Amino acid sequence: MSINLLKRKPRDKPAAYSRPAKQQRKNAEDTPRTSARSPECSTSRQNLTLSDWMTVYSFVDTHFDMPQVEVVRHFKSLKSGALIFNQSTLSRKIRERSKMEARLNDNPSALSSKRPRVVTRPDVERALILWIRHMESKRETVTGPMLREKRKKFEDEFDVPEEERLPGEAWVQSFCKAYKIREYRRHGEAGSVDPEAVAAEQEHCRRILAKFAPRDRWNFDETSFFP
Repeated sequence: MSINLLKRKPRDKPAAYSRPAKQQRKNAEDTPRTSARSPECSTSRQNLTLSDWMTVYSFVDTHFDMPQVEVVRHFKSLKSGALIFNQSTLSRKIRERSKMEARLNDNPSALSSKRPRVVTRPDVERALILWIRHMESKRETVTGPMLREKRKKFEDEFDVPEEERLPGEAWVQSFCKAYKIREYRRHGEAGSVDPEAVAAEQEHCRRILAKFAPRDRWNFDETSFFP
């Protein structure tokens, strides 16, 4: 018995799939905030952000012969977003321009701020930022309790007077907002840490380590939470 085998007609090889390039979306968090609003809704004065005043300074530089009253009217009538201020405020801000521009590098959120952020101990804050960057480079999670404990440790190392210290957690939110730090809350076993127990264990570790030379110590804690 003979069997006829049907051959499938060869098909063209499909073209290689080309994935369309993703469009880079601008992160809204990187865009400075503004106090601009619709001209129809702008009736009263408002506190402008540092970014707004930089825009005003730039306009004044390119229109140096324009009276301040006209500058006020120009920004009040902007269709893209009105900035409301009066002539006396503009005059004062022009006198304070050097101070305003000095705030630009205070922190990543300086352009979005309306008032200068008061820092009692820049050295402690700088040390805390460097520690956070070190933790982020290791892909470690930084939590509120860790920030408070680490600040306390830096204040001890820098011999900060008691009246200049920041106890509690009230400062954490503004600190994280200024430096665009996302605070993560741990749950389950990782979130069951007792800060008082941690402090007691830290002191216990210090007493043990005091018996050994620095070259004989091994830092086994990847979080830098313990000494």
